[in-house]
Amino acid sequence: MDQSTRPSGVIFDFDGVVVDSLSVHLDAWRASFKTLYGVELENTDGLPGRSTAAIADILSTRAGQPGTKEALASLKRDILRQSSAAINFLPGVQSAFVWLRREKIPFGIASNAPRKFIETTLYELGECVSHIFGCDDVMRQKPEPDVFLKCAKSLSLSVLQHEKIIVFEDSPHGLRAAVKAGMFPIGVLTQNSADQMIEAGALAVCSDVGDALQRGWLSSLPRQS
Repeated sequence: MDQSTRPSGVIFDFDGVVVDSLSVHLDAWRASFKTLYGVELENTDGLPGRSTAAIADILSTRAGQPGTKEALASLKRDILRQSSAAINFLPGVQSAFVWLRREKIPFGIASNAPRKFIETTLYELGECVSHIFGCDDVMRQKPEPDVFLKCAKSLSLSVLQHEKIIVFEDSPHGLRAAVKAGMFPIGVLTQNSADQMIEAGALAVCSDVGDALQRGWLSSLPRQS
């Protein structure tokens, strides 16, 4: 392994990178919106990748009841907790975890999803990740870099190592956060195009984590175009 390009660590977003959960999240928002406001949530464009608090703010304002955003977020979390059993890993994630552990490359998960949801989902899938941070662990969520910086600190990675920390993200918000953190963002094409990911700051793109593993990007940082 080329030590000059070996990643110092790897940070994974959760939804759309580690697990296939986008539809579960959107269904939970639709159900909570219908329950609270009595009407269907027709348009979910622009919601994926944002934090629960940010989406609740958007949707409560859209419903004309901005004062209910906390109630909407709480209801969504309750519905989501009942849906985690329907979520599965995306291709290559478990193999990547095994590889990183064997090579002693530190890794963690940093997401705009609630940490309890991440922990519960991984537990039900039979997986354990030691370093997990969610939207409730920081004051500012993505596109701010706080959750990535907190995860890197937990992994005992210094600021001088940030440029070699790979961040796998599937949303423009997450990629912008990784750029602000001074890390190496890779766009995962589960919900956006390669052009959109590169425009948001991705230095490379892949179809999924398994694709990146196969290309050797976990042993050597991909060359920047």
